[in-house]
Amino acid sequence: MGLVGEPLPFGPWWEVYRRLVSGADDFAVIPAALAFGHILQGGAPWPEAEARLRRLEEAAVQHAPSGSEQWNDSATAIVELLTAEGFTGDGDDYEDPHNSLLDRVLQRRRGLPIALSVLAIHLARHAGVPLRGIGFPGHFVVGIGLEGNEPLVFDPFRDGRVLREDDLRDLLIRATGRRSTPGQWRRFVRPASGRDITMRMLRNLVVHLHNAGRTTHAAAARRLLQLTTTPEGPNGAAVPD
Repeated sequence: MGLVGEPLPFGPWWEVYRRLVSGADDFAVIPAALAFGHILQGGAPWPEAEARLRRLEEAAVQHAPSGSEQWNDSATAIVELLTAEGFTGDGDDYEDPHNSLLDRVLQRRRGLPIALSVLAIHLARHAGVPLRGIGFPGHFVVGIGLEGNEPLVFDPFRDGRVLREDDLRDLLIRATGRRSTPGQWRRFVRPASGRDITMRMLRNLVVHLHNAGRTTHAAAARRLLQLTTTPEGPNGAAVPD
Protein backbone atom coordinates (compact mmCIF):
# COMPACT_ATOMS: atom_id res chain seq x y z
CA MET A 1 0.00 0.00 0.00
CA GLY A 2 1.60 3.27 -1.11
CA LEU A 3 0.94 6.78 0.11
CA VAL A 4 -2.15 8.26 -1.51
CA GLY A 5 -1.47 11.22 -3.81
CA GLU A 6 0.98 14.07 -3.43
CA PRO A 7 1.11 16.03 -0.17
CA LEU A 8 -1.03 19.15 0.04
CA PRO A 9 1.22 22.17 -0.66
CA PHE A 10 -1.14 24.62 1.09
CA GLY A 11 -4.78 24.96 2.10
CA PRO A 12 -7.10 24.52 5.10
CA TRP A 13 -5.32 21.51 6.61
CA TRP A 14 -2.10 23.51 6.94
CA GLU A 15 -4.03 26.16 8.84
CA VAL A 16 -5.65 23.51 11.04
CA TYR A 17 -2.25 22.06 11.83
CA ARG A 18 -0.68 25.44 12.48
CA ARG A 19 -3.41 26.32 14.98
CA LEU A 20 -3.11 22.97 16.76
CA VAL A 21 0.62 23.39 17.40
CA SER A 22 0.67 27.14 18.10
CA GLY A 23 -0.36 26.98 21.75
CA ALA A 24 1.21 25.47 24.84
CA ASP A 25 3.75 22.70 24.41
CA ASP A 26 1.56 19.96 25.88
CA PHE A 27 -1.12 20.02 23.18
CA ALA A 28 -3.14 16.93 22.27
CA VAL A 29 -1.15 14.87 19.78
CA ILE A 30 -3.96 12.91 18.09
CA PRO A 31 -5.60 15.93 16.35
CA ALA A 32 -2.19 17.21 15.21
CA ALA A 33 -1.16 13.77 13.94
CA LEU A 34 -4.41 13.29 12.05
CA ALA A 35 -3.99 16.77 10.53
CA PHE A 36 -0.46 16.12 9.27
CA GLY A 37 -1.72 12.76 7.99
CA HIS A 38 -4.26 14.63 5.83
CA ILE A 39 -1.49 16.86 4.49
CA LEU A 40 0.99 14.10 3.72
CA GLN A 41 -1.65 11.92 2.05
CA GLY A 42 -2.99 14.58 -0.25
CA GLY A 43 -6.19 15.03 1.76
CA ALA A 44 -7.12 11.35 1.38
CA PRO A 45 -6.50 9.54 4.70
CA TRP A 46 -8.27 6.34 5.72
CA PRO A 47 -11.91 7.49 6.02
CA GLU A 48 -12.82 5.18 8.94
CA ALA A 49 -10.11 6.44 11.29
CA GLU A 50 -12.33 8.71 13.38
CA ALA A 51 -15.00 6.00 13.79
CA ARG A 52 -12.43 3.42 14.93
CA LEU A 53 -10.90 5.92 17.34
CA ARG A 54 -14.33 6.70 18.86
CA ARG A 55 -14.98 2.99 19.36
CA LEU A 56 -11.63 2.57 21.10
CA GLU A 57 -12.39 5.56 23.33
CA GLU A 58 -15.68 4.00 24.41
CA ALA A 59 -13.95 0.71 25.14
CA ALA A 60 -11.26 2.49 27.17
CA VAL A 61 -13.86 4.12 29.42
CA GLN A 62 -15.52 0.75 29.97
CA HIS A 63 -12.28 -1.13 30.69
CA ALA A 64 -10.39 1.31 32.92
CA PRO A 65 -11.19 1.17 36.65
CA SER A 66 -12.00 4.62 38.03
CA GLY A 67 -10.30 6.33 40.96
CA SER A 68 -6.73 7.50 41.54
CA GLU A 69 -6.01 4.60 43.88
CA GLN A 70 -6.40 2.29 40.88
CA TRP A 71 -4.40 4.25 38.31
CA ASN A 72 -1.81 1.51 37.84
CA ASP A 73 -4.60 -0.99 37.18
CA SER A 74 -6.32 1.50 34.87
CA ALA A 75 -3.14 2.14 32.88
CA THR A 76 -2.58 -1.60 32.57
CA ALA A 77 -6.16 -2.04 31.34
CA ILE A 78 -5.68 0.63 28.65
CA VAL A 79 -2.48 -0.93 27.32
CA GLU A 80 -4.03 -4.39 27.42
CA LEU A 81 -7.04 -3.06 25.48
CA LEU A 82 -4.82 -2.03 22.57
CA THR A 83 -3.23 -5.48 22.53
CA ALA A 84 -6.63 -7.17 22.68
CA GLU A 85 -7.73 -5.04 19.71
CA GLY A 86 -4.77 -6.37 17.73
CA PHE A 87 -2.48 -3.34 17.87
CA THR A 88 1.20 -4.26 17.86
CA GLY A 89 4.55 -3.11 16.55
CA ASP A 90 5.45 -3.52 12.90
CA GLY A 91 8.76 -5.32 13.22
CA ASP A 92 8.59 -6.68 9.66
CA ASP A 93 8.53 -3.32 7.84
CA TYR A 94 9.59 -0.88 10.54
CA GLU A 95 10.39 2.04 8.21
CA ASP A 96 7.08 1.92 6.34
CA PRO A 97 5.84 5.55 6.58
CA HIS A 98 2.33 4.26 7.33
CA ASN A 99 3.66 3.22 10.74
CA SER A 100 3.82 6.93 11.66
CA LEU A 101 0.48 8.01 10.17
CA LEU A 102 -2.22 7.67 12.84
CA ASP A 103 -5.10 6.96 10.46
CA ARG A 104 -3.11 4.11 8.87
CA VAL A 105 -2.03 2.80 12.25
CA LEU A 106 -5.72 2.66 13.18
CA GLN A 107 -6.48 0.90 9.90
CA ARG A 108 -3.61 -1.62 9.92
CA ARG A 109 -3.25 -1.99 13.69
CA ARG A 110 0.51 -1.76 13.17
CA GLY A 111 2.85 1.09 13.97
CA LEU A 112 6.07 2.44 15.39
CA PRO A 113 6.55 2.55 19.17
CA ILE A 114 5.69 6.25 19.29
CA ALA A 115 2.50 5.93 17.21
CA LEU A 116 1.16 3.07 19.35
CA SER A 117 2.15 5.01 22.46
CA VAL A 118 0.21 8.05 21.22
CA LEU A 119 -2.91 5.89 20.93
CA ALA A 120 -2.39 4.51 24.45
CA ILE A 121 -1.92 8.02 25.88
CA HIS A 122 -5.03 9.30 24.10
CA LEU A 123 -7.23 6.44 25.30
CA ALA A 124 -5.91 6.81 28.84
CA ARG A 125 -6.65 10.54 28.92
CA HIS A 126 -10.11 9.86 27.55
CA ALA A 127 -10.67 7.51 30.48
CA GLY A 128 -9.17 9.97 32.99
CA VAL A 129 -5.93 8.03 33.49
CA PRO A 130 -2.66 10.08 33.65
CA LEU A 131 -0.59 7.82 31.40
CA ARG A 132 2.33 9.77 29.91
CA GLY A 133 4.62 9.37 26.96
CA ILE A 134 8.31 8.77 27.63
CA GLY A 135 10.81 9.85 25.00
CA PHE A 136 13.29 7.13 25.92
CA PRO A 137 16.41 7.07 23.73
CA GLY A 138 15.79 4.92 20.67
CA HIS A 139 12.41 3.58 21.75
CA PHE A 140 9.31 5.52 22.79
CA VAL A 141 7.29 4.02 25.66
CA VAL A 142 4.54 5.06 28.09
CA GLY A 143 4.27 5.05 31.84
CA ILE A 144 2.52 6.19 34.98
CA GLY A 145 3.86 7.46 38.28
CA LEU A 146 6.93 8.87 36.57
CA GLU A 147 7.69 11.28 39.41
CA GLY A 148 7.74 8.49 42.00
CA ASN A 149 10.37 5.95 42.95
CA GLU A 150 8.67 3.05 41.18
CA PRO A 151 7.27 4.17 37.81
CA LEU A 152 5.23 1.63 35.86
CA VAL A 153 6.48 1.57 32.26
CA PHE A 154 4.85 -0.19 29.29
CA ASP A 155 6.00 -0.94 25.75
CA PRO A 156 2.99 -0.78 23.37
CA PHE A 157 5.24 -1.87 20.50
CA ARG A 158 5.77 -5.21 22.21
CA ASP A 159 2.15 -5.92 23.07
CA GLY A 160 2.11 -3.79 26.20
CA ARG A 161 4.96 -5.55 27.95
CA VAL A 162 5.87 -4.07 31.35
CA LEU A 163 9.49 -2.87 31.31
CA ARG A 164 11.50 -3.54 34.44
CA GLU A 165 14.75 -1.88 35.47
CA ASP A 166 16.87 -4.40 33.57
CA ASP A 167 14.79 -3.89 30.42
CA LEU A 168 15.20 -0.11 30.55
CA ARG A 169 18.92 -0.42 31.20
CA ASP A 170 19.26 -2.73 28.19
CA LEU A 171 17.25 -0.32 26.01
CA LEU A 172 19.57 2.50 27.00
CA ILE A 173 22.67 0.44 26.21
CA ARG A 174 21.29 -0.47 22.77
CA ALA A 175 20.39 3.15 22.02
CA THR A 176 23.69 4.70 23.12
CA GLY A 177 26.11 1.84 22.45
CA ARG A 178 27.67 2.45 25.84
CA ARG A 179 27.55 0.71 29.17
CA SER A 180 25.21 2.45 31.59
CA THR A 181 25.69 3.02 35.27
CA PRO A 182 23.14 1.58 37.73
CA GLY A 183 19.99 3.67 37.67
CA GLN A 184 21.14 5.83 34.74
CA TRP A 185 17.97 4.89 32.84
CA ARG A 186 15.93 6.70 35.48
CA ARG A 187 16.78 10.20 34.25
CA PHE A 188 15.23 9.41 30.87
CA VAL A 189 11.91 8.27 32.36
CA ARG A 190 10.21 11.65 32.29
CA PRO A 191 7.05 12.93 30.59
CA ALA A 192 7.29 14.09 26.98
CA SER A 193 5.13 17.03 25.92
CA GLY A 194 2.78 16.96 22.97
CA ARG A 195 5.24 19.09 21.03
CA ASP A 196 8.12 16.73 21.83
CA ILE A 197 6.06 13.74 20.68
CA THR A 198 4.84 15.36 17.46
CA MET A 199 8.34 16.49 16.54
CA ARG A 200 9.70 13.00 17.10
CA MET A 201 6.94 11.51 14.90
CA LEU A 202 7.76 13.97 12.13
CA ARG A 203 11.51 13.35 12.40
CA ASN A 204 10.80 9.65 11.87
CA LEU A 205 8.65 10.48 8.86
CA VAL A 206 11.30 12.72 7.28
CA VAL A 207 13.82 9.87 7.44
CA HIS A 208 11.46 7.08 6.40
CA LEU A 209 9.88 9.06 3.54
CA HIS A 210 13.32 10.02 2.25
CA ASN A 211 14.50 6.40 2.44
CA ALA A 212 11.36 5.31 0.56
CA GLY A 213 12.18 7.74 -2.27
CA ARG A 214 9.27 10.03 -1.43
CA THR A 215 11.21 13.26 -1.67
CA THR A 216 8.18 15.54 -2.03
CA HIS A 217 6.53 13.93 0.98
CA ALA A 218 9.77 14.15 2.97
CA ALA A 219 10.02 17.86 2.16
CA ALA A 220 6.44 18.40 3.36
CA ALA A 221 7.18 16.50 6.57
CA ARG A 222 10.28 18.65 7.07
CA ARG A 223 8.15 21.79 6.68
CA LEU A 224 5.66 20.43 9.21
CA LEU A 225 8.53 19.72 11.59
CA GLN A 226 9.80 23.27 11.17
CA LEU A 227 6.32 24.62 11.85
CA THR A 228 6.09 22.47 15.00
CA THR A 229 9.54 23.51 16.21
CA THR A 230 8.86 27.23 15.70
CA PRO A 231 5.07 27.71 15.68
CA GLU A 232 3.77 30.59 13.60
CA GLY A 233 1.15 33.10 14.65
CA PRO A 234 -1.81 34.16 12.46
CA ASN A 235 0.35 36.62 10.53
CA GLY A 236 3.07 34.05 9.88
CA ALA A 237 5.33 35.28 12.66
CA ALA A 238 6.75 32.99 15.28
CA VAL A 239 4.68 32.76 18.44
CA PRO A 240 6.68 34.23 21.37
CA ASP A 241 7.39 32.07 24.41
